[in-house]
Order: sequence, then structure tokens, then C-alpha cells
Amino acid sequence: MAKNLTMAFMDVPCWFVIVGLVVSAYHGYRGYVLQRWTAQSQKHAEEQKAAKDVTFKWFMSSRETIAVRYVYDALFYFFCSIAGFAALWLATSVFNALPNIHDIPGGTGALLVFLVVLGILGVSGILPYVIQLGKLPR
Repeated sequence: MAKNLTMAFMDVPCWFVIVGLVVSAYHGYRGYVLQRWTAQSQKHAEEQKAAKDVTFKWFMSSRETIAVRYVYDALFYFFCSIAGFAALWLATSVFNALPNIHDIPGGTGALLVFLVVLGILGVSGILPYVIQLGKLPR
């Protein structure tokens, strides 16, 4: 089984890689658009507040906003989706390497459940949201 796991990603079919990259690129673009919308609405709210207040106001430049917010979220969503596809492929490889599916050890069963949940969350685009739920409140 260890030999199969080390070689698990060596025989991934081409269609799986293509679908994974296309879906991950979509999720990356989705992260970019959602962050752009959030940043623009926050900037608009800050401008409205700053117009009423005479204190010091600081805004990120357009380049800083793109680099710090848009690109970061695009990459974050992209790699979370890639992790989901990798987890599903690894779960399939582990399941296929089992000698008897009626006698699955507890640790292997827990690993399979974790990989399937991670895969579904990653492929569906929910994993970045779930990870961000772990942030501490301000």
C-alpha cells in the first residue's frame, strides 16, 4: 500500500488534470472578482466616511490593492480547489489500494472520510470560506 501511495499521483489521467485546472482557474477568477467587489465597496464606504471627517485618511493605491487583495484571493481560491482535486484523487487511490473493503482499519477510514470531505469542499469552492471561518474575531 505504501508503494501505491507514493506513486498515487504518477498515473493521474489527463482528463482529470484538465478538469481540475479549468475548475480551479474558474475558482481563482471567482476569488479575484469577489475580492474586487469587496474592496471597492469598502473603499466607497471609507470615502463617504472620510468626506464627512477631516482627520487623516489613507487608501491603498490601485497597484497595492491588486497585489495585496485581488491576486492573493485568486491564488487562495485556486490552490484550495487544486487541493480538493488532489484529495479526491488520493482518496480514490487509497480506496483502490485496500485489500478488503469490508475490513477497513479505523485510521484508514478516518483518512478516507477526511480526504473526501476536503475534496468535496475544495472542488465546490467552499474550502476557502471554511478556512476563513477559523479566523479569530476582531
